[in-house]
Amino acid sequence: MQLDRRSVMIGLGGSVLALGVPRQVASAPLPERFAAARKDDRGNYSAALFDFERGDIREVVLPERGHDIALRPGGSQWVAFARRPGRFGVAVPLDTAEPVWFSAKSDRHFFGHGVFSADGRLLYTTENDYMRGVGVIGVRDADAGYRQIGELPSHGIGPHDLALLSDGRTMVIANGGIRTHPDRKREELNLAKMKPSLVYVDTQTGDLLEEHELSAGLHRLSIRHLAVAQNDVVVFGCQYRGPRDDLPPLIGFHRRGEKLAIVPAPGETQIALRNYIGSVTADADGAVVAASAPKGGIVTYWDTGTRRFMGSCNLRDGCGLAPTHRGATFLLTSGDGSLARGGADGLGPRHGTRYHWDNHAILVR
Repeated sequence: MQLDRRSVMIGLGGSVLALGVPRQVASAPLPERFAAARKDDRGNYSAALFDFERGDIREVVLPERGHDIALRPGGSQWVAFARRPGRFGVAVPLDTAEPVWFSAKSDRHFFGHGVFSADGRLLYTTENDYMRGVGVIGVRDADAGYRQIGELPSHGIGPHDLALLSDGRTMVIANGGIRTHPDRKREELNLAKMKPSLVYVDTQTGDLLEEHELSAGLHRLSIRHLAVAQNDVVVFGCQYRGPRDDLPPLIGFHRRGEKLAIVPAPGETQIALRNYIGSVTADADGAVVAASAPKGGIVTYWDTGTRRFMGSCNLRDGCGLAPTHRGATFLLTSGDGSLARGGADGLGPRHGTRYHWDNHAILVR
């Protein structure tokens, strides 16, 4: 698939000077705004753009449970996706324009994640071709109401999360390796023959560039979430489907052309993870990655350069993560209603809300 490319240059600095805005005002940081899916105490689902201190800016009611959020380059829209096996997606403008709804094809469903092309024209979504039992990446035209215009193979089963490398063309995909079918609800159909993989795909051709599978002894370690950090280091988090007492390492690091490295957390922290990583996110500088373990109520922090464990903080049912404007500091969201800021040095400001926040969050600006 050949994509046209375009770039937009905005002379912000010159405009500020031309308008005579004081330099100290022009350089003042913008308020941080985040987006996430959630559920209220009455069981109503929604997704919201919000400010940590001031609360909601805009809410969109969802027909079912949402999952992750993707931000369109340029910041004009954010998109919420249905949780597996849902089929809806909604693009929400940052202004007051109406949301744009779209859906997966009748023989597909979303896995809850997506990423935009570098120019913002295309949206890629992880999907299940459940009749054939293979993963696909849906391709949608963001300028045409998110109409589907193509499909790429995920080169695996159960593609969950995905991201683009810095070249804007290479996509990295976390294939969880677990086969599911919407008629079987949340049942996992192939645990004895799971085949998780981390793959790199050329978005213009769909060609498989690299494929990395786990060793036979870790074939039940489902690769679920990932983040691209500094120097295109991919950090991924896993969920184990084997015996509870096995305690395999759950955090992996990879760069193209190298071997996978899966790193355990130290001592009691590894036990506290409870074999489940719920979200992985890089900080504003890409130097630190946060990985949440909601079943254990702990968020861990990792140095992406040295692949070293930096520390952790506790947050009950804490799963959603988003970078803030400050390096090594993150927004943390919790299924019990809490919003907090945190990092390797501990938990910072925290307050309760009336919402049960879902698994993921993003920084919108």
